Amino acid sequence: MNRLESSITFFDTVVVKALRFVVALDHALGRIQKMLHANRKLLGFRPQVHKIAFGKKRHTANIENQKESYILPMLLALVKMSRPVNIVIAMVTLVIGYYLLSALPTTTGGIEWFPLVLQALGFAFAIAFANIQNDIWDLDSDRLNRPERPLVSGTVSVAAARRAWIILLVLTIAVGLVDSLMTKTNGTACIFFVLLSALLVAYNKWLKHIPLLKNMTVAFLCATPLILCLFYPTGLKASIESTLGISNKIGLLYPAMLFAFLLTTAREIYKDLEDETGDLKAGIMTFPLIAGAPTARRLAGLICLFTWAILPLPVAQGYYPMLFLIITGIAFTPAVIAILVFANKRNYRRAQKLVKVAMFAGLIALVVSC
Repeated sequence: MNRLESSITFFDTVVVKALRFVVALDHALGRIQKMLHANRKLLGFRPQVHKIAFGKKRHTANIENQKESYILPMLLALVKMSRPVNIVIAMVTLVIGYYLLSALPTTTGGIEWFPLVLQALGFAFAIAFANIQNDIWDLDSDRLNRPERPLVSGTVSVAAARRAWIILLVLTIAVGLVDSLMTKTNGTACIFFVLLSALLVAYNKWLKHIPLLKNMTVAFLCATPLILCLFYPTGLKASIESTLGISNKIGLLYPAMLFAFLLTTAREIYKDLEDETGDLKAGIMTFPLIAGAPTARRLAGLICLFTWAILPLPVAQGYYPMLFLIITGIAFTPAVIAILVFANKRNYRRAQKLVKVAMFAGLIALVVSC
């Protein structure tokens, strides 16, 4: 019972409060960005110039305070482009992964605080650079599907965004390198973040143009924090015997990885269904455009139903107690029903949000019942 109470306390303090804070921050950034964009002329978005004649030549000089006033909305827009909510979700997923393995810094033989913080920063930099890069390369389609985005509205220039994602990419790899140099883990973190960065660039450049494969790639990327937990050595300092074997780690982590992969795939299909009109005008081929909206809608629904059907599997295999099935059954069942209802009504945005709710219900069940 003490274990259950401590699990609930852990989730409430680390997960719920963090997500509430970041959602509030994301909304605040959005409001500030809109306000700054509405007043961009006053703030110097298009700075006026003084033209000074020197003989036949005319020189332009920007007003310095107008330059400074442009920096604030640009920085806020870059933060918005980095998708801070997704960053916190990845960080929380990383912490939950180590928690499920009983490998947090507070446990014997667990990961130390320093590499844990480095890994969290690595995911933050990776997600930020990938999203900013993606916005640059998706500029044409965003003009149709997402006219409010900073690059489309002009709040951030393409040049500034390009410099930002290059810096963030370097920081991503640097974090992995520092982790590997400071810990005796055979370069696990460095190799992981190099491969993750390569996959993110490959997705933005090529994979996102392949219908259905792009949806599955995004789903796989959402599970990468758990994959790092799977391969990162823990328990090495305490004793060799305390190190979890890879098979035991898989047994403890595969429910979270499987649910994240399946539900994110469904959510990405609903996202394509929502963007169907704009993608068609932009010439972007997605699964709903190739297979048809009804087929795509049915596939996403079947994925959600399949995820619901395999909920008893971790319990039957003995990795998690019956409490996991009870919590997921109570929270996940109505969520799946609502997802199917809203998708059938073509309200794909609401269906996407409900898929996220279902994912968090699964995480809650895993943490509480572990």
